[in-house]
Amino acid sequence: MGRQTSATSAVQTAIEKARAVGYRAGTHEELDSLATELRDHVAQMLPVAQDRTDRMWHGSREWYVLATRLNSISTEAEQSLATGKLAAHVQVRLLALDCEWLLTRYGADLPGQEPPR
Repeated sequence: MGRQTSATSAVQTAIEKARAVGYRAGTHEELDSLATELRDHVAQMLPVAQDRTDRMWHGSREWYVLATRLNSISTEAEQSLATGKLAAHVQVRLLALDCEWLLTRYGADLPGQEPPR
């Protein structure tokens, strides 16, 4: 596997912060800041994922599943942070899971990522 770039490292750090906030009480401001950071990472990775998905045969089951998942991620990333504390925690956690999924599937295609050796 190639070395992590600063982009993939930053995404991983944000994911780890989101996991940690679930185990302690974070303020709404902390959660909002983390949600914004995760949304920024989604915005970076989503075009890469969509480009790869667009190159697939649009009649395949795999294309449909990926296109639907990416549309769902995009829609969720556009939502403002919930006002309730529990709902905000859940929302941040789900954004982190989406980031992790995108990073796992498409992280190697991010700009500046070294090819595997």
